[in-house]
Amino acid sequence: MSENLDILYGIHAVMEALKSKKRNVMQLYVADNKAGHRAVEEIIRLAKRNNVKIDRMDIKMMDRLTKGGNHQGVLAKAQPVRLMKLSTALYESDGNKKDLWLAVDEMTDPQNLGAIIRSAACLGFSTIILPQRRTVGLTPAVYKVACGAVERVNIVEVSNLSNALLDLKEEGFWIYGADMDGQSITQTDYASPAVLVIGSEGTGIREKTAENCDQIISIPQKGGVESLNASAAAGIIMYDMFSKVQLKK
Repeated sequence: MSENLDILYGIHAVMEALKSKKRNVMQLYVADNKAGHRAVEEIIRLAKRNNVKIDRMDIKMMDRLTKGGNHQGVLAKAQPVRLMKLSTALYESDGNKKDLWLAVDEMTDPQNLGAIIRSAACLGFSTIILPQRRTVGLTPAVYKVACGAVERVNIVEVSNLSNALLDLKEEGFWIYGADMDGQSITQTDYASPAVLVIGSEGTGIREKTAENCDQIISIPQKGGVESLNASAAAGIIMYDMFSKVQLKK
């Protein structure tokens, strides 16, 4: 597999890449035992329509290439996701007073990042900011868990998240950081456009990042139970922001 191409696997991830046409899918591989499977046949039809080269692949080889991931018998090579500059994303957002963005601060678990991207796309978040360092990045596992949602949001990569948040504030965005010690989301009336910052699985958002937030918010939880993981917490807060910002008149 070429190092210059992304590896996508799983029915939803591959199908969404073919449907969205945001990037070229170069080659499709189908496991020998998946011939006749309804969803796989739909993927094959889309690939033929897009003039994508199609090959069969031994199931053991597919297991090896996906490192044991749940590939569902389909794997594709595609051009990398187009990463936006912050300035470009801001230009596209100009005038959208209800725009919602998400920023990820040093998240290292691909399962969490993939689930967060999927929730963001479902809940009307247009843009996701990823730091260049100390973050898992867009791996094949992230694509699989995101179920094609990476194709439906803008991905911005920044060298310094704190500086990016300051730039966003200057452009009129309100920054909300998620932390267990913050104000309850039940008492929060969000200003917009807005950015939600979600921290790492273990330590949350960094102190420097928190300093650049307009408000720190939290999810009220019942005592005596383990706290929510990053993706579950992000999903709840994103829904709260979506319902209060995007759905209000």
